[in-house]
Amino acid sequence: MEKYVRLSYVVIGLLVWVMLAAFLSSVLGWISPNIDKPLLGAKFAISDLLGLFAGVGAAVFLWFSAEVNKFGMEVAGELRSVTWPTWPETRVSTIVVVVTTVVVSLILGLFDAVIGALTSVIYRL
Repeated sequence: MEKYVRLSYVVIGLLVWVMLAAFLSSVLGWISPNIDKPLLGAKFAISDLLGLFAGVGAAVFLWFSAEVNKFGMEVAGELRSVTWPTWPETRVSTIVVVVTTVVVSLILGLFDAVIGALTSVIYRL
């Protein structure tokens, strides 16, 4: 169970890297197109390096934080006690959601058409 919690910290670090690198690339490009210079080829620029540092920092912080580890282990323990639905239950629930969405959409569309017709009659007066 602990290996999955630790793996999630690495995944979070990778997500921080990718998202922050894209954000910094946009911000630096907005400030000045010449700031975000390529470091290792055209695909790895200063924004990517800054995002990488932030992602590694986030992963290291999560890895060594006792509070975060305790919380992660509690979440993993709770997920073990969850009763997950079977495939037939999931299929039936999905069909119920789709049918309910269609029915509610039709009802709202009918109300919209009626109210639209009433307001057009009122505006013509």
